[in-house]
Amino acid sequence: MEIINNRKIALRQQMLAERRRLAPQWVAEQSRIIHGHLLDWPSYRAARTIMLYLAMADEPQTDAVIIDALKADKTVCVPVLGQQYGIMEAAVISGLDDLVTGRLGLRMPDPARAKNIDPVLIDLVLVPGVAFDRGGNRLGMGAGYYDRFLTRAPQALLVGMAWSFQVVDAVPAATHDVSMHYLLTEEGIFRCGKGKM
Repeated sequence: MEIINNRKIALRQQMLAERRRLAPQWVAEQSRIIHGHLLDWPSYRAARTIMLYLAMADEPQTDAVIIDALKADKTVCVPVLGQQYGIMEAAVISGLDDLVTGRLGLRMPDPARAKNIDPVLIDLVLVPGVAFDRGGNRLGMGAGYYDRFLTRAPQALLVGMAWSFQVVDAVPAATHDVSMHYLLTEEGIFRCGKGKM
């Protein structure tokens, strides 16, 4: 387990350093391309309830997807961090105005007014990550928020969303790590080795 953790730490440091070098204009342009791939995807169009992350500056941006999903009458939910470290819920939002700056400096719904949704009602989750591999393995930030949450949404289609350089040959994975069904990058949407149709 220690070997896996050390490999995760090294890969996380490498990928975050690469992400931090990205120019804002590049992030905006490539995010629009990713957005286009997603909107054309039948699985996204069919999903009625979707969960999206609220992007940091160097991640694929999601605000435009949130706006489009709401216009398409989808139920949109985003992560809300609770008081307990490593635990998050999904809260339904009606627009970007519902968001505040919360724990860890991240945007999220106001916890005092958040309308949490049962994870078993979510059809599709767009999952952020530091690195992925084609088998669907994911490396997160290390706190386990998504791994704990996604085990409560076994019916959901899980889509790792990242830049193409974040897709590597192999991500070190432990038994508790949750795998993705698809990867979405600026190069397209790819079914993972363990994915489902």
